[in-house]
Amino acid sequence: MFKEERRTSILNLLIKDHSVSVRKLAVLFNVSQETIRSDLCYFQKTGMLLRCYGGGIVNRQALSKLITENKIDISGTISTPANKDFRLHREGTKMSGKVCILGSFNIDVSATVPWLPQSGESILASQFGFYPGGKGANQALAANNAGTDVHFIFKVGKDQFSSFALNHIIQSGINSYCAYQTDDAPTGSALIYVSEQDGDNIIAIYPGANMMLTRHEINEQQGHISEANVLLMQLETNIDAIEEFVRLGKLANKTIILNPAPYTKNVSRLLPSIDILTPNETEASFLSGITILNIDDAQKAGNIILQSGVEKVIITLGAQGSLLCERHRTLFIPAWSAVVKDAAGAGDAFNGALAASLARKSDLVSAIQYASAFASLAVEQEGASSMPQHELVLHRMRTQSHDIINIK
Repeated sequence: MFKEERRTSILNLLIKDHSVSVRKLAVLFNVSQETIRSDLCYFQKTGMLLRCYGGGIVNRQALSKLITENKIDISGTISTPANKDFRLHREGTKMSGKVCILGSFNIDVSATVPWLPQSGESILASQFGFYPGGKGANQALAANNAGTDVHFIFKVGKDQFSSFALNHIIQSGINSYCAYQTDDAPTGSALIYVSEQDGDNIIAIYPGANMMLTRHEINEQQGHISEANVLLMQLETNIDAIEEFVRLGKLANKTIILNPAPYTKNVSRLLPSIDILTPNETEASFLSGITILNIDDAQKAGNIILQSGVEKVIITLGAQGSLLCERHRTLFIPAWSAVVKDAAGAGDAFNGALAASLARKSDLVSAIQYASAFASLAVEQEGASSMPQHELVLHRMRTQSHDIINIK
């Protein structure tokens, strides 16, 4: 093995395990301990590694900064020739089932306000902050916390927010991801107002680098797509990348879930290839032309959407619950009771947990119940990226009972 290949492998181990041992690396690569010490000194000089007795520990802050500034010179791992994108790729397996997620990473700029402002209205916020977000990142975190192995594909810019993005993913517990980077757009961002009264929210999204994913980059992920049980995506990335993701998923006979948010007319190109569509009331209204005011309206909307070729439609109805529409049946699944603090991440929590439950081979109704309980816990926390742990969800399901209503 050449020196560059060995150092590439060592860096991947550092990213995956956060620390390395001189003795173990010498045995692994069949080289002297002095050779390994030389490699670790190289990483120490770049700032990526903090040396300690017998090995070294990754310096996460410095690593993210070097990645962002494209200063790491290890062929094939992170940095590529000038003016080309980089990718940070970490892999691993730790849980039951696998979900592959194509999606967005955004910086959420969030303000908590007494009520949602009207046009021309200025109001004082009681809280303000920057948070990791984006539907893709949120759903990946939800699926991870819900007890499944996740591979997350996303793209960021070369700006001050990209290191924030990578730090969040590294520290989130998501054990497999591929981050691409572009010079052509900044990292995506979202402006969020959250109402103190009921946790309701309004969100404006600037997708930025999320819209720069290429078909070639999606093709590079074919191995992860073929290994997954479930594919999950949203509409915060560019449609041609999503189409390629869906195409590869269909070829591999995977269960494909699309969360059609934020709504765009381009979604009609995808619908015939989607197994499960998960719109909220607003998105279902756009897709069907039906204004949804109650469960009857939701049923009508769901039946219209099924005519587009989608196999199953799950319309999420907020605090009411969700409606499963299939060709042979319609079921209403009530929501779990919750004390809402911030509803901004409710849909992402639901979708990530739904995908995780299906990846574990749960039946669809059980998966919806699990996702609903998961989302009920998520809205009790502040921040769209705040996701509960699997054990808490199981506890909530044990302590509350639900009657599923067969509408048709």
